[in-house]
Amino acid sequence: MAIISRNMETQEKIISTFEELQSTLHGLKNQVAEFEILFNQACDRHIESDFQKEWLLDRISSRHATIVTRHDSLQLIQEAVSAYRDYDGFFLDHHQLIQSLELLMLSHAEKEEYEIAAIIKKWHKKFAQAVDFAKDLTY
Repeated sequence: MAIISRNMETQEKIISTFEELQSTLHGLKNQVAEFEILFNQACDRHIESDFQKEWLLDRISSRHATIVTRHDSLQLIQEAVSAYRDYDGFFLDHHQLIQSLELLMLSHAEKEEYEIAAIIKKWHKKFAQAVDFAKDLTY
């Protein structure tokens, strides 16, 4: 069995978490597109029903807004984390990366954008666990 340095293990964990973030972001992009189609269909139904299906528009619009908020939040996280990635795809200054996510989360909480702050907090925790997992190992 090959011996891998803790730094490489940490890099693998961070890269894996970053790939999970990108995958989630991609899935949300697809959902945003689907809800735009649903919204257009709901508008057509609303018109066809002599404007009696406003509830349908409200439900789809609300769900679309939630997904867009998640998508935009994940983009903020992706941009913040990408700032610590070098040309080889490795992440530099792990603790500064975590601190940057924490500041981003606190910034949105101060603006009372609690849903965005909660999403950032979830990913902050995931990246923090990726960085600090080596502390839990005993050799």
